[in-house]
Amino acid sequence: MFPILQIGPLALQTPGLILLVGLWLGLTIAERHARRYEINPDLIYNLTFIVLIAGLVGARLAVAIRFPASFADNPASLISLNPSLLDPAGGAAAALLASLIYGQRRGLVLKSTLDALIPVFAILGIAIPIANLASGSAFGAPSELPWAIDLWGASRHPTQIYQALAGGLILWLVWPSRQEKNNIPGSFFLKFLALSAAARLFLEAFRGDSLIIFDSLRAAQIVAWIILALSWWGILQLQKTEQG
Repeated sequence: MFPILQIGPLALQTPGLILLVGLWLGLTIAERHARRYEINPDLIYNLTFIVLIAGLVGARLAVAIRFPASFADNPASLISLNPSLLDPAGGAAAALLASLIYGQRRGLVLKSTLDALIPVFAILGIAIPIANLASGSAFGAPSELPWAIDLWGASRHPTQIYQALAGGLILWLVWPSRQEKNNIPGSFFLKFLALSAAARLFLEAFRGDSLIIFDSLRAAQIVAWIILALSWWGILQLQKTEQG
């Protein structure tokens, strides 16, 4: 683990720094290829910025609504950098709403925009597990394999590294230049979703912190199966629509 990067008197949270670098890199690549989808690169940057801010604000407000007493005692916590004070569901809902409003006002086509944003999603698919490795999150199950890492008092599968390598492979497969010019809008994003779900479905078996439901089922694998099925169903529907 390497949760803090100390630069003189300045202490930076390494996981957050990794995520910011990943977001910047993905956004840079997405802007560079935006015209392939007939989208103004500035709109890609603005959309990402608005979604990020809305997601952070929504995630913090969701926690404040659930635990108002905590923030009443310490109002400064509303602007705290502590990631534990963020609600993922609230953040996702706010980000989705903001993206829909901005996209509608700017006339962005949803399918083409999702295809254009694939570099952002794909590079975050590498940055997130690396950030987890730095923080010790998303750790693996105990293992005696030669490449096991010592974490939380045991030798474990380096699941964060597995996920980062899978993310690198997915990034290579969905690189913008690999998309055909006559590609059906939205289909490449669905392929990215299918690949990501398949990777999670396989790699979840090596996790040591999985949420288990019904005594034996891993919740993340069930979600991955659903996303994988819906992605391929969506691809088939797009192909039928295009042919019809």
